[in-house]
Amino acid sequence: MKLYDYYRSSASYRVRIALHLKGLSYETVPISLIDGEHQGDDYRHTNPNQRVPSLENEHGPLGQSLAIIEYLDEIYPVPKLLPNNPWQKASVAHSQCLLLAIFIH
Repeated sequence: MKLYDYYRSSASYRVRIALHLKGLSYETVPISLIDGEHQGDDYRHTNPNQRVPSLENEHGPLGQSLAIIEYLDEIYPVPKLLPNNPWQKASVAHSQCLLLAIFIH
């Protein structure tokens, strides 16, 4: 598994937290937002939206931190990060994003 990220990106940070909580090993591919690497042709093939993070595995790349976390929680269910109930899952995901944004800023 490869995680394309930028070390100062809060969205990338969310995914790194999820990967570590689940005990998953991954390769980090740093994408410099300052140097504009996310806007280059090479990265555009990985993520057409040209944003970080992106997680790439045998199925291909996946963008958007919450989608990545939800995918990881479905494929690697232990430990469970999100509730099974769709309403509770959406509420928790939203709350986690807000809390992380508050602590980072």
